[in-house]
Amino acid sequence: EIRSLNYISAISHSIKMKKNSIYLVLFLLLSGITGYLIYNNSKSTIRKELSDFAVTDTASINKIFMADKQGKQILLERKGTGWIVNGKFEARQDLINMLLYTMKSMQVLSPVGKNLYNNTMKLLASSAVKVEIYSNQELIKTYYVGHPTMDNLGTFMYLEGSSVPFIMFIPGFNGYLTTRFDIMEQDWRSKNIFSLNPRMITEAKVIDPHAADSSFTLSLKDSTYTIQTNNGKTLSRIDFGKLHNFLIGFGNTNYEMIFEKMPSTFKDSLLNAGPFKIIEVRSFTGELKQVSLYRKSFTGESMNPNDDDDVTYPYDPDRFYLSVAGDKEWYICQYLNWSKLLKTPSYFIPSSKPSK
Repeated sequence: EIRSLNYISAISHSIKMKKNSIYLVLFLLLSGITGYLIYNNSKSTIRKELSDFAVTDTASINKIFMADKQGKQILLERKGTGWIVNGKFEARQDLINMLLYTMKSMQVLSPVGKNLYNNTMKLLASSAVKVEIYSNQELIKTYYVGHPTMDNLGTFMYLEGSSVPFIMFIPGFNGYLTTRFDIMEQDWRSKNIFSLNPRMITEAKVIDPHAADSSFTLSLKDSTYTIQTNNGKTLSRIDFGKLHNFLIGFGNTNYEMIFEKMPSTFKDSLLNAGPFKIIEVRSFTGELKQVSLYRKSFTGESMNPNDDDDVTYPYDPDRFYLSVAGDKEWYICQYLNWSKLLKTPSYFIPSSKPSK
């Protein structure tokens, strides 16, 4: 009888175990189906928002407007000659390329969760940069670029008309995107003072107000270059290799920085002292550009690593001030970048060959 009871108990226990196993399998199966549906629904939502963020045809973009809540703004426009900043200045093409690449390549990392939604929207409303993108003069996209994530690998953004903000990133790039949507005018401006193709130059002058024999005029007429000194003498021979180096100097001659908020008294002192060089260049289009170079006081520091601390110079050996005719701003430039243009007539005279 005892054996019978044990046998019945064992059968009952086995049945219960099978039922529990069936319930467990059903639970896992239902959980898997639910997770799959949630995952695919989330992916579908992200794909839709991603297609709204990205601009795949960046070649069609002809205008980008960016502004912040403090009133700073920047307008970038594609013109026939290239991109222009705020309707006045040539834009830095490297930064334009980077911005267009960002607009094309950025992707959604994830939507912002409910626990971060309110705080993220408040921050975006107070400190984000508004970005408007135009194609063929038509507004095609508006979004807001905010702050980076805690790990600096993502950027909070909100697409106008979207339901939630997103964390954006560029695959393969370890950083955030906020700084690429810069709204400082001087950052977008090309630093070129001269950016001429040498073949477009018809005349160039280098004038030394303090040494007439160091001044000259280079002219192109009937496919022939001539160099005339300030006293009217024409060089009989020209080293065309050096002539070429001089002309290509007008292709990429830059300023280092803008001298912002120059005191009027300081400006007056520079003008009273006068420039040490004046450079003029005229192109085939007839456009004339003139710049004046002014000495900068020596501050006691030199870029030359061989200089001792007690070495002094009558003026800064590394930098000078520059003004462009018709331009109200003043610039700080480096001699190193301008050395190809700071020549005298003797520079172009061919060196005599050594006798055999």
